[in-house]
Amino acid sequence: MVHTCTSRLADDCDEAQAEGSAVCVLPTIWIVKSNMSTISYEEFKTACLEFLELSKKFGDSWKLRSDIQDKDGLCIHKVQHIKSKSLKELKNKTTCKIDRQLEEEEEEESSDPAEMETHNTTHFTTYDYHIVYSLSHSVPVLYFNAWHSSGQLLTLDDVWEGVDVTHREQILSNKWGSLTQTEHPLLGRPYFQLHPCNTAKLIAQVLPQPPCDAATLRTYLICWLSMFGPPVGLEIPLCYFAEQNTESGCVK
Repeated sequence: MVHTCTSRLADDCDEAQAEGSAVCVLPTIWIVKSNMSTISYEEFKTACLEFLELSKKFGDSWKLRSDIQDKDGLCIHKVQHIKSKSLKELKNKTTCKIDRQLEEEEEEESSDPAEMETHNTTHFTTYDYHIVYSLSHSVPVLYFNAWHSSGQLLTLDDVWEGVDVTHREQILSNKWGSLTQTEHPLLGRPYFQLHPCNTAKLIAQVLPQPPCDAATLRTYLICWLSMFGPPVGLEIPLCYFAEQNTESGCVK
């Protein structure tokens, strides 16, 4: 569960806004530690490559973006297709039982959108999630774009309306400071972004010790993604957290 900045963090928020940054999404716990959990760009690259290896092992679809013109730029991405009908119905369901049924029966992801459209009259929405590095905050940042089966891009209002029910109230209470549209730092095109202004503090609450090797850098990225992905429909399977699980069938 996430909350936007409160008065307890006014100093941090004011500082972020003074630097031209928006106020980002924070956890429900009050961040009291002053330590920051940041990583260098070289560490970010190591974390991404380690994460890609794990994704390959589990049969997930994360890939290295190959069309980045900046030789020093690195971006990994994942494309997923979700039935638009499921997103609308999910907003009207409140019980865990119904949510589980919807997730199992209606929100099945397909690697072939043409097949989905042929065998199902329900329209789908395609999401393209990107993980890139923020030089100003020294943390990963989640960018994404989404479009209907017709090819029409989702608007910012569409994205706000589609925020996961668990996080919607908190994000929409400060939507301009939490989830906005900005220029992709590597592609130069408009993308949606979850702002990273307090990411380092958030990660420090979960991983108080800084990453020191490839394995802990991978854990850093997985923990970060498990916090910032769900509000915008990107779930990370539990098998990523279970090192002993080597079966590829855990990811749909």
